[in-house]
Amino acid sequence: MSFSDQEKVRIRHHLGYLNVGQAYTFVAGTPAGVETQFLIEGAMQRVLPEAEVLARELLARCDSVEGQMMDNQDLLAVESVDEIKIRQDEFQALLKRYHYHRNGLANVLGIYPNPFDKRFAAGGAGGININVMH
Repeated sequence: MSFSDQEKVRIRHHLGYLNVGQAYTFVAGTPAGVETQFLIEGAMQRVLPEAEVLARELLARCDSVEGQMMDNQDLLAVESVDEIKIRQDEFQALLKRYHYHRNGLANVLGIYPNPFDKRFAAGGAGGININVMH
């Protein structure tokens, strides 16, 4: 048993990888096609059959939390309704839970989430910066 094409699309999405066959970059000033997916594609092919169930569970959790994040967007504009107060850190709590499950999925596959994932660039969670010690 292996991942379906639709599951592979969702895995790539949650781990921040492209869903294209080739990406283009410039090499010596000339556009050139490059294979950017070799890590995740190889990992999805080599995952142990007994680990596929866990990977699918984590994938479903990522889908669920991302769905909550999208469904709760109207709460971002509300501070309180009568005596009901909305948690101001609700989105951050969901994002933290999303990263937990996303990192679990990355662990099962034995890869890192894409550090260039554009979804988290504005929030400081993306990129490949490291601390420099003097």
